[in-house]
Amino acid sequence: MKPHSLSRRDFVFVSALCASGLRAQQAKSLPIGLQQTAVNRELQKDFNGTLRAIAAMGYDLIEFSANTFMTWTPSKAKEVRALMDDVHLRCRSTHNEIASFSGDGLSKAIELNRILGSDTLVSVRGPGSATAPAALDAWKQFSDRLSQAADRIREAGMTLGFHNHDVEFKALEGRLPIDILADNKDIASFHLNIGLCLKGGGDPIAFVRKCPGRIQALLIQDYMGRANWKEIISAAENGGGLQFYLIQRTDGLFLVEREGDDVLDFARKDLQYFRKLHG
Repeated sequence: MKPHSLSRRDFVFVSALCASGLRAQQAKSLPIGLQQTAVNRELQKDFNGTLRAIAAMGYDLIEFSANTFMTWTPSKAKEVRALMDDVHLRCRSTHNEIASFSGDGLSKAIELNRILGSDTLVSVRGPGSATAPAALDAWKQFSDRLSQAADRIREAGMTLGFHNHDVEFKALEGRLPIDILADNKDIASFHLNIGLCLKGGGDPIAFVRKCPGRIQALLIQDYMGRANWKEIISAAENGGGLQFYLIQRTDGLFLVEREGDDVLDFARKDLQYFRKLHG
Protein backbone atom coordinates (compact mmCIF):
# COMPACT_ATOMS: atom_id res chain seq x y z
CA MET A 1 0.00 0.00 0.00
CA LYS A 2 1.37 3.40 -0.96
CA PRO A 3 1.71 5.89 1.85
CA HIS A 4 -0.90 8.64 1.77
CA SER A 5 0.43 11.86 0.26
CA LEU A 6 -1.03 15.35 0.38
CA SER A 7 -1.86 17.29 -2.73
CA ARG A 8 -0.26 20.73 -2.99
CA ARG A 9 -3.61 22.36 -2.17
CA ASP A 10 -4.07 20.13 0.89
CA PHE A 11 -0.50 20.79 2.00
CA VAL A 12 -1.01 24.55 1.83
CA PHE A 13 -4.31 24.25 3.69
CA VAL A 14 -2.85 22.09 6.48
CA SER A 15 0.20 24.35 6.76
CA ALA A 16 -2.07 27.37 7.14
CA LEU A 17 -4.04 25.62 9.86
CA CYS A 18 -0.85 24.75 11.74
CA ALA A 19 0.45 28.30 11.45
CA SER A 20 -2.89 29.69 12.60
CA GLY A 21 -2.92 27.31 15.56
CA LEU A 22 0.63 28.28 16.48
CA ARG A 23 -0.25 31.98 16.36
CA ALA A 24 -3.28 31.38 18.56
CA GLN A 25 -1.18 29.41 21.04
CA GLN A 26 1.47 32.13 21.12
CA ALA A 27 -1.18 34.85 21.53
CA LYS A 28 -2.72 33.14 24.53
CA SER A 29 0.67 32.83 26.17
CA LEU A 30 1.62 36.50 25.82
CA PRO A 31 2.77 37.85 29.19
CA ILE A 32 0.59 40.33 31.08
CA GLY A 33 2.33 42.98 33.13
CA LEU A 34 1.53 45.94 35.32
CA GLN A 35 2.77 49.46 34.74
CA GLN A 36 4.14 50.87 38.00
CA THR A 37 1.79 53.85 38.10
CA ALA A 38 -1.14 51.49 38.70
CA VAL A 39 0.19 50.62 42.16
CA ASN A 40 2.70 53.40 42.73
CA ARG A 41 1.26 54.43 46.09
CA GLU A 42 1.67 50.91 47.48
CA LEU A 43 5.17 50.57 46.04
CA GLN A 44 6.21 53.71 47.89
CA LYS A 45 4.89 52.30 51.17
CA ASP A 46 6.11 48.70 50.86
CA PHE A 47 8.15 48.06 47.73
CA ASN A 48 9.07 44.43 48.36
CA GLY A 49 5.65 43.47 49.68
CA THR A 50 3.92 45.07 46.70
CA LEU A 51 6.11 43.22 44.19
CA ARG A 52 5.36 39.97 45.98
CA ALA A 53 1.64 40.76 45.92
CA ILE A 54 1.71 41.53 42.18
CA ALA A 55 3.47 38.25 41.45
CA ALA A 56 1.03 36.32 43.64
CA MET A 57 -1.88 37.76 41.62
CA GLY A 58 -0.44 36.13 38.51
CA TYR A 59 1.19 39.08 36.77
CA ASP A 60 4.18 38.10 34.64
CA LEU A 61 5.82 41.53 34.32
CA ILE A 62 6.35 44.86 36.03
CA GLU A 63 7.37 48.03 34.21
CA PHE A 64 9.21 50.50 36.43
CA SER A 65 9.04 54.27 35.98
CA ALA A 66 12.07 56.56 35.82
CA ASN A 67 11.17 58.46 38.98
CA THR A 68 11.72 55.17 40.81
CA PHE A 69 14.32 53.03 39.06
CA MET A 70 16.56 55.91 37.91
CA THR A 71 17.14 56.80 41.57
CA TRP A 72 18.66 53.36 42.23
CA THR A 73 22.31 52.45 42.41
CA PRO A 74 23.43 49.34 40.53
CA SER A 75 23.54 47.45 43.84
CA LYS A 76 19.94 48.45 44.58
CA ALA A 77 18.90 47.32 41.10
CA LYS A 78 20.56 43.96 41.75
CA GLU A 79 18.56 43.61 44.98
CA VAL A 80 15.35 44.32 43.07
CA ARG A 81 16.32 41.83 40.36
CA ALA A 82 16.98 39.16 42.99
CA LEU A 83 13.53 39.76 44.46
CA MET A 84 11.91 39.58 41.02
CA ASP A 85 13.72 36.34 40.26
CA ASP A 86 12.56 34.94 43.59
CA VAL A 87 8.88 35.66 42.85
CA HIS A 88 9.13 34.87 39.10
CA LEU A 89 8.41 38.43 37.98
CA ARG A 90 10.18 39.96 34.97
CA CYS A 91 10.89 43.47 33.76
CA ARG A 92 10.86 43.75 29.96
CA SER A 93 10.83 47.55 29.65
CA THR A 94 11.17 50.76 31.62
CA HIS A 95 9.27 54.07 31.52
CA ASN A 96 11.85 56.85 30.84
CA GLU A 97 11.95 60.64 30.77
CA ILE A 98 14.10 62.45 28.22
CA ALA A 99 17.06 62.56 30.65
CA SER A 100 17.51 58.82 30.06
CA PHE A 101 18.41 59.37 26.40
CA SER A 102 21.63 61.34 26.47
CA GLY A 103 24.98 61.52 28.23
CA ASP A 104 25.33 60.07 31.71
CA GLY A 105 21.57 59.58 31.93
CA LEU A 106 21.65 57.17 28.98
CA SER A 107 24.64 55.32 30.43
CA LYS A 108 22.85 54.87 33.74
CA ALA A 109 19.56 53.85 32.08
CA ILE A 110 21.30 51.19 30.00
CA GLU A 111 23.20 49.84 33.01
CA LEU A 112 20.12 49.62 35.22
CA ASN A 113 17.94 48.16 32.46
CA ARG A 114 20.55 45.47 31.83
CA ILE A 115 20.60 44.54 35.53
CA LEU A 116 16.80 44.42 35.68
CA GLY A 117 16.60 42.27 32.56
CA SER A 118 14.80 44.93 30.54
CA ASP A 119 15.42 45.07 26.78
CA THR A 120 13.51 48.27 25.96
CA LEU A 121 14.03 51.90 27.00
CA VAL A 122 10.66 53.56 26.48
CA SER A 123 10.38 57.33 26.14
CA VAL A 124 7.20 58.60 27.76
CA ARG A 125 7.33 62.37 27.46
CA GLY A 126 7.39 64.48 24.35
CA PRO A 127 7.89 68.25 24.21
CA GLY A 128 5.32 70.65 25.61
CA SER A 129 2.36 69.72 27.78
CA ALA A 130 -1.40 69.31 27.62
CA THR A 131 -1.89 72.97 28.51
CA ALA A 132 0.94 74.26 26.31
CA PRO A 133 1.29 72.00 23.24
CA ALA A 134 4.61 72.08 21.45
CA ALA A 135 5.00 73.23 17.87
CA LEU A 136 5.54 70.65 15.16
CA ASP A 137 9.24 71.58 14.86
CA ALA A 138 9.69 70.74 18.55
CA TRP A 139 8.37 67.23 17.86
CA LYS A 140 10.81 66.82 14.98
CA GLN A 141 13.67 67.91 17.24
CA PHE A 142 12.45 65.53 19.94
CA SER A 143 12.38 62.66 17.44
CA ASP A 144 15.90 63.52 16.33
CA ARG A 145 17.08 63.56 19.93
CA LEU A 146 15.75 60.05 20.46
CA SER A 147 17.52 58.93 17.30
CA GLN A 148 20.80 60.22 18.66
CA ALA A 149 20.49 57.69 21.49
CA ALA A 150 19.45 54.80 19.24
CA ASP A 151 22.93 53.53 18.29
CA ARG A 152 24.05 53.20 21.91
CA ILE A 153 20.79 51.48 22.81
CA ARG A 154 21.17 49.01 19.93
CA GLU A 155 24.82 48.37 20.84
CA ALA A 156 23.58 47.39 24.30
CA GLY A 157 21.29 44.81 22.69
CA MET A 158 18.19 46.85 23.54
CA THR A 159 15.53 48.72 21.61
CA LEU A 160 14.25 52.28 21.70
CA GLY A 161 10.54 52.62 22.43
CA PHE A 162 7.88 55.30 22.78
CA HIS A 163 4.77 55.40 24.97
CA ASN A 164 2.06 57.77 23.77
CA HIS A 165 -0.17 60.17 25.63
CA ASP A 166 -3.20 61.85 24.08
CA VAL A 167 -1.31 64.88 22.73
CA GLU A 168 0.51 62.87 20.03
CA PHE A 169 -2.82 62.17 18.32
CA LYS A 170 -3.88 65.82 18.14
CA ALA A 171 -3.07 67.63 14.90
CA LEU A 172 -0.47 70.39 14.84
CA GLU A 173 -0.10 72.45 11.69
CA GLY A 174 -2.03 69.79 9.80
CA ARG A 175 0.05 66.84 11.01
CA LEU A 176 -0.03 64.44 13.95
CA PRO A 177 3.06 64.29 16.20
CA ILE A 178 2.61 60.51 16.40
CA ASP A 179 3.15 60.31 12.63
CA ILE A 180 6.53 62.01 13.01
CA LEU A 181 7.50 59.39 15.57
CA ALA A 182 6.09 56.53 13.49
CA ASP A 183 8.23 57.68 10.55
CA ASN A 184 11.32 57.43 12.76
CA LYS A 185 12.49 53.85 12.27
CA ASP A 186 14.95 54.20 15.15
CA ILE A 187 11.86 53.87 17.37
CA ALA A 188 11.56 50.12 17.06
CA SER A 189 9.01 49.51 19.80
CA PHE A 190 5.78 51.40 20.41
CA HIS A 191 3.89 51.03 23.67
CA LEU A 192 0.40 51.97 22.57
CA ASN A 193 -1.71 53.34 25.40
CA ILE A 194 -5.22 52.59 24.17
CA GLY A 195 -7.11 54.94 26.50
CA LEU A 196 -4.89 57.93 25.78
CA CYS A 197 -4.89 57.24 22.05
CA LEU A 198 -8.70 57.31 22.08
CA LYS A 199 -8.77 60.39 24.31
CA GLY A 200 -6.62 62.23 21.77
CA GLY A 201 -8.98 61.29 18.95
CA GLY A 202 -6.75 58.54 17.57
CA ASP A 203 -7.63 55.17 16.09
CA PRO A 204 -5.63 52.39 17.81
CA ILE A 205 -6.25 49.86 15.03
CA ALA A 206 -5.14 52.30 12.33
CA PHE A 207 -1.95 53.04 14.27
CA VAL A 208 -1.17 49.34 14.72
CA ARG A 209 -1.54 48.87 10.97
CA LYS A 210 0.65 51.90 10.31
CA CYS A 211 3.47 50.34 12.36
CA PRO A 212 3.44 46.60 11.60
CA GLY A 213 5.83 44.61 13.75
CA ARG A 214 6.61 47.60 15.99
CA ILE A 215 3.81 47.41 18.57
CA GLN A 216 5.72 45.78 21.40
CA ALA A 217 3.08 46.38 24.08
CA LEU A 218 -0.50 47.52 24.55
CA LEU A 219 -1.19 49.63 27.63
CA ILE A 220 -4.59 48.42 28.77
CA GLN A 221 -6.87 51.22 29.87
CA ASP A 222 -10.05 52.51 28.26
CA TYR A 223 -11.54 55.92 27.53
CA MET A 224 -15.29 56.33 28.01
CA GLY A 225 -15.86 52.70 27.01
CA ARG A 226 -14.74 53.36 23.44
CA ALA A 227 -12.10 50.63 23.14
CA ASN A 228 -13.11 47.84 20.77
CA TRP A 229 -10.90 45.35 22.56
CA LYS A 230 -11.45 42.30 20.38
CA GLU A 231 -10.46 44.14 17.20
CA ILE A 232 -7.59 46.00 18.87
CA ILE A 233 -6.16 42.81 20.34
CA SER A 234 -6.54 40.94 17.06
CA ALA A 235 -4.75 43.67 15.10
CA ALA A 236 -1.89 43.87 17.61
CA GLU A 237 -1.39 40.11 17.85
CA ASN A 238 -1.72 39.48 14.12
CA GLY A 239 0.78 41.74 12.40
CA GLY A 240 1.41 44.31 15.10
CA GLY A 241 4.31 42.37 16.58
CA LEU A 242 2.82 42.38 20.07
CA GLN A 243 5.07 40.86 22.75
CA PHE A 244 3.23 41.64 25.98
CA TYR A 245 0.42 43.58 27.67
CA LEU A 246 0.69 46.16 30.44
CA ILE A 247 -2.31 47.06 32.57
CA GLN A 248 -2.30 50.70 33.62
CA ARG A 249 -4.42 53.06 35.74
CA THR A 250 -3.41 56.66 35.36
CA ASP A 251 -4.49 60.01 33.89
CA GLY A 252 -8.00 59.31 35.19
CA LEU A 253 -8.27 56.27 32.89
CA PHE A 254 -8.73 52.61 33.75
CA LEU A 255 -9.93 49.29 32.36
CA VAL A 256 -12.88 48.83 34.71
CA GLU A 257 -14.18 51.39 37.18
CA ARG A 258 -13.78 50.29 40.81
CA GLU A 259 -15.07 51.74 44.06
CA GLY A 260 -12.79 52.59 46.96
CA ASP A 261 -9.04 53.18 46.90
CA ASP A 262 -7.46 49.73 47.27
CA VAL A 263 -5.13 49.83 44.27
CA LEU A 264 -3.88 46.29 44.83
CA ASP A 265 -7.48 45.07 44.69
CA PHE A 266 -7.92 47.08 41.46
CA ALA A 267 -4.81 45.43 40.01
CA ARG A 268 -6.06 41.96 40.93
CA LYS A 269 -9.53 42.52 39.47
CA ASP A 270 -8.20 44.22 36.34
CA LEU A 271 -6.01 41.19 35.64
CA GLN A 272 -8.93 38.82 36.12
CA TYR A 273 -11.15 40.96 33.91
CA PHE A 274 -8.56 41.29 31.15
CA ARG A 275 -7.95 37.55 31.04
CA LYS A 276 -11.67 36.97 30.47
CA LEU A 277 -11.80 39.81 27.96
CA HIS A 278 -8.86 38.43 26.01
CA GLY A 279 -10.13 34.85 26.04
